[in-house]
Amino acid sequence: MTSPVDPDSRARTHLANERTFLAWFRTGLTLLALGLAAGQFLSRDVASGFPLVRAIATVLVATGMFLVSVGVVRYVRGRARIDTAEFHPANASILVAAGAGLAAGVLGIVFLWLLPGGGP
Repeated sequence: MTSPVDPDSRARTHLANERTFLAWFRTGLTLLALGLAAGQFLSRDVASGFPLVRAIATVLVATGMFLVSVGVVRYVRGRARIDTAEFHPANASILVAAGAGLAAGVLGIVFLWLLPGGGP
Protein backbone atom coordinates (compact mmCIF):
# COMPACT_ATOMS: atom_id res chain seq x y z
CA MET A 1 0.00 0.00 0.00
CA THR A 2 1.42 3.37 -1.00
CA SER A 3 1.20 6.38 1.26
CA PRO A 4 -0.81 9.38 0.11
CA VAL A 5 1.20 12.19 -1.46
CA ASP A 6 0.94 15.55 0.26
CA PRO A 7 0.34 18.10 -2.52
CA ASP A 8 1.83 20.89 -0.40
CA SER A 9 5.09 19.07 0.43
CA ARG A 10 6.85 20.29 -2.74
CA ALA A 11 5.92 23.89 -1.96
CA ARG A 12 7.13 23.50 1.64
CA THR A 13 10.38 22.00 0.41
CA HIS A 14 10.96 24.92 -1.98
CA LEU A 15 10.20 27.39 0.81
CA ALA A 16 12.67 25.61 3.10
CA ASN A 17 15.28 25.83 0.33
CA GLU A 18 14.64 29.58 0.06
CA ARG A 19 14.94 30.03 3.84
CA THR A 20 18.24 28.17 3.79
CA PHE A 21 19.51 30.44 1.01
CA LEU A 22 18.46 33.49 3.00
CA ALA A 23 20.43 32.23 6.01
CA TRP A 24 23.59 31.92 3.86
CA PHE A 25 22.85 35.35 2.37
CA ARG A 26 22.35 37.05 5.76
CA THR A 27 25.52 35.52 7.13
CA GLY A 28 27.50 36.62 4.08
CA LEU A 29 26.14 40.16 4.24
CA THR A 30 26.92 40.34 7.95
CA LEU A 31 30.54 39.41 7.28
CA LEU A 32 30.70 41.95 4.44
CA ALA A 33 29.39 44.69 6.73
CA LEU A 34 31.72 43.65 9.54
CA GLY A 35 34.71 43.76 7.19
CA LEU A 36 33.77 47.19 5.90
CA ALA A 37 33.20 48.47 9.44
CA ALA A 38 36.53 47.05 10.61
CA GLY A 39 38.32 48.70 7.71
CA GLN A 40 36.66 52.02 8.43
CA PHE A 41 36.70 52.30 12.21
CA LEU A 42 39.66 50.34 13.59
CA SER A 43 43.12 51.77 14.07
CA ARG A 44 45.48 51.16 11.18
CA ASP A 45 48.67 51.25 13.31
CA VAL A 46 48.20 47.97 15.17
CA ALA A 47 51.29 46.25 13.76
CA SER A 48 54.08 48.36 12.37
CA GLY A 49 54.72 47.80 8.69
CA PHE A 50 51.83 45.38 8.14
CA PRO A 51 48.31 46.53 7.22
CA LEU A 52 46.64 44.14 9.67
CA VAL A 53 43.27 45.89 9.78
CA ARG A 54 43.08 45.97 5.99
CA ALA A 55 44.05 42.27 5.83
CA ILE A 56 41.43 41.26 8.41
CA ALA A 57 38.78 43.41 6.73
CA THR A 58 39.63 41.88 3.35
CA VAL A 59 39.34 38.35 4.74
CA LEU A 60 35.96 39.18 6.29
CA VAL A 61 34.62 40.70 3.07
CA ALA A 62 35.97 37.82 0.97
CA THR A 63 34.47 35.25 3.36
CA GLY A 64 31.14 37.07 3.16
CA MET A 65 31.25 37.03 -0.63
CA PHE A 66 32.14 33.35 -0.55
CA LEU A 67 29.21 32.50 1.73
CA VAL A 68 26.75 34.37 -0.48
CA SER A 69 28.03 32.49 -3.54
CA VAL A 70 27.86 29.13 -1.71
CA GLY A 71 24.27 29.95 -0.78
CA VAL A 72 23.37 30.72 -4.40
CA VAL A 73 24.95 27.49 -5.69
CA ARG A 74 23.25 25.42 -2.99
CA TYR A 75 19.91 27.10 -3.69
CA VAL A 76 20.06 26.48 -7.44
CA ARG A 77 21.16 22.86 -6.99
CA GLY A 78 18.54 22.32 -4.31
CA ARG A 79 15.81 23.71 -6.52
CA ALA A 80 16.79 21.34 -9.32
CA ARG A 81 16.91 18.38 -6.92
CA ILE A 82 13.49 19.22 -5.53
CA ASP A 83 12.05 19.33 -9.04
CA THR A 84 13.59 15.96 -9.95
CA ALA A 85 12.81 14.40 -6.53
CA GLU A 86 16.49 13.61 -5.86
CA PHE A 87 18.26 14.18 -2.58
CA HIS A 88 22.00 14.52 -2.10
CA PRO A 89 23.09 15.98 1.22
CA ALA A 90 25.63 18.76 1.11
CA ASN A 91 29.18 17.90 2.01
CA ALA A 92 31.94 19.89 0.32
CA SER A 93 30.21 23.29 0.48
CA ILE A 94 29.49 22.85 4.19
CA LEU A 95 33.06 21.80 4.98
CA VAL A 96 34.64 24.61 2.94
CA ALA A 97 32.28 27.26 4.34
CA ALA A 98 32.93 26.06 7.89
CA GLY A 99 36.69 26.16 7.23
CA ALA A 100 36.44 29.71 5.89
CA GLY A 101 34.41 30.79 8.92
CA LEU A 102 36.86 29.17 11.33
CA ALA A 103 39.82 30.77 9.54
CA ALA A 104 38.13 34.18 9.80
CA GLY A 105 37.56 33.49 13.51
CA VAL A 106 41.20 32.59 14.11
CA LEU A 107 42.31 35.76 12.34
CA GLY A 108 39.85 37.71 14.47
CA ILE A 109 41.32 36.27 17.67
CA VAL A 110 44.84 37.09 16.52
CA PHE A 111 43.71 40.60 15.69
CA LEU A 112 42.08 41.05 19.11
CA TRP A 113 45.31 40.07 20.83
CA LEU A 114 47.29 42.53 18.69
CA LEU A 115 44.99 45.46 19.46
CA PRO A 116 46.39 47.95 21.96
CA GLY A 117 45.17 46.83 25.38
CA GLY A 118 43.83 43.55 23.94
CA GLY A 119 46.39 41.23 25.44
CA PRO A 120 47.45 40.56 29.05
